[in-house]
Amino acid sequence: MVKFFSVPEFEQRCSACSISELCLPRGLRPMDVRRLETLVSSARPMSAGQSLFAQGEPLRALYVVSRGSMKTTVLDGNGLEQIVGFHYPGDLLGLDGVANDVHVCAAVSLEASEFCRIPFERLEQLTDQLPMLRRRLMRLMSRQLTLDDDLLMGLGSKSGEARLASWLLSCSRHGDRQDQPRRSLQLSMSRGDLANFLGMRIETISRLFSRMDHLGVLRVRQRAVEILDFDRLSEWAGRAARVADR
Repeated sequence: MVKFFSVPEFEQRCSACSISELCLPRGLRPMDVRRLETLVSSARPMSAGQSLFAQGEPLRALYVVSRGSMKTTVLDGNGLEQIVGFHYPGDLLGLDGVANDVHVCAAVSLEASEFCRIPFERLEQLTDQLPMLRRRLMRLMSRQLTLDDDLLMGLGSKSGEARLASWLLSCSRHGDRQDQPRRSLQLSMSRGDLANFLGMRIETISRLFSRMDHLGVLRVRQRAVEILDFDRLSEWAGRAARVADR
């Protein structure tokens, strides 16, 4: 069980947080940030494989990843796990439970990770008082839905190399880094998790990484990936589906 602490006890404040520009406090007035801080609690680091919330669990809070990374998963009727997303610092978790007050997916840490917790009922009350906070929350929800839709729509209509290329480009631009995407990526998920998410075989993922490395598009050293040629990677991301890559 994850133990959370009040802001004063854990000495974590939104106004001094290095990722505040990526999550809820962005764009709020200092006095409004202070009001939001009264709701926030922080957790000690979770280890890899620990669950933040489970599928079917009642919605009690939203969470912001402050360090580390997560995967969200759903179980089908046969008990098979499908990974539906990967999440990084600044990402808001728990929005899946807003519609019916129940989480429709589980959130599991991929590595040692930390979070901020915001009780949902109290957040709703505060958004009624702070229109800017309400708009910020709506923007985050809309942005997450748009990113998910864009990525998932592409996964079913692209070749295997295009799916991997699209996902790598998405990772490089995470956190509103459209103008200056990251070249160096440290992948926290296993090849198996990535294959599950992209709907491919592990062998295909490994083969494509090796091919991109050989052609000078990427430099791959285990989980460390450096994008060497953004133009070539973008070209690959637009390729149409081929049955052989599935």
